[in-house]
Amino acid sequence: MQSVSVVIPAYNPGPFLAEAVESAVLQVPPPLEVIVVDDGSTEPITVPEHPLVRVIRQGNVGPSAARNRGIREAHGDLIAFLDADDLWYPGKLAAQVALMRPEVGLCSCDFEAIQATGKRPGWGGHGGDYRQLLRGNSIHTSGAIARRSLLLEVGCFDDTLTHSEEWGTWLDIARRSELEHASGVFVGYRLHDQNASRDYRRMWRGAMKVLWRHRGIHALPGVRRVGQIYGSQAFDAFRATRRPSHLMWAFALWPGYVLRQTLRRIGTRAGAAPLS
Repeated sequence: MQSVSVVIPAYNPGPFLAEAVESAVLQVPPPLEVIVVDDGSTEPITVPEHPLVRVIRQGNVGPSAARNRGIREAHGDLIAFLDADDLWYPGKLAAQVALMRPEVGLCSCDFEAIQATGKRPGWGGHGGDYRQLLRGNSIHTSGAIARRSLLLEVGCFDDTLTHSEEWGTWLDIARRSELEHASGVFVGYRLHDQNASRDYRRMWRGAMKVLWRHRGIHALPGVRRVGQIYGSQAFDAFRATRRPSHLMWAFALWPGYVLRQTLRRIGTRAGAAPLS
């Protein structure tokens, strides 16, 4: 059976890290090891004591470099990634390892979002191919398990990127192998103010850098999709703050959406106006 190393990058993870580690250790069958890479935290971190858990400490160099350190230090055939503020549900590793045939380099799964008001459906997975993955990143990092040899072959994660770097790695793997997807919700993704994905500007810039490196006619749908994702986030930010800069970003990234929303609002107001 293929062995699995779990890599968890952690920088000031707060109270979530312990639950993340426990969700990995309690998988059946258990992983070979759980590697927590403390990426220069400025506050004490709480890591459950367990024979499978190993902590590596380093200066703060970012999550990509922290994941890369974990990959290099790992002993497993497969690497499963888990962010310090997320958690896995029972059966996650078993379902994915069963799909990691020799020709498969990466397997994803579905996730749900966890927020203060409760849980809501997320999305996930891919199970397609390189050209399909170019249309947009549908693989959540905490739901990804990849072959260690392939990760090393593609150079792991690009630590010059601070956002969307995982998409570039998934694309590099998809060029060399097949992708799989385990049906079912196996990951809880916590939503909070510190999520990197909330910074739509940096996410868009990172995604565009990834697409530039994979440029070609097949990347054009990805450019459009990236604009739609972060354009809608920019418009949501405008509605919440009324800051013109958010509206300018929204219009630049997805003008059709902004126009539709504006016309809908005008129509609603007109319909509610009293007859003269």
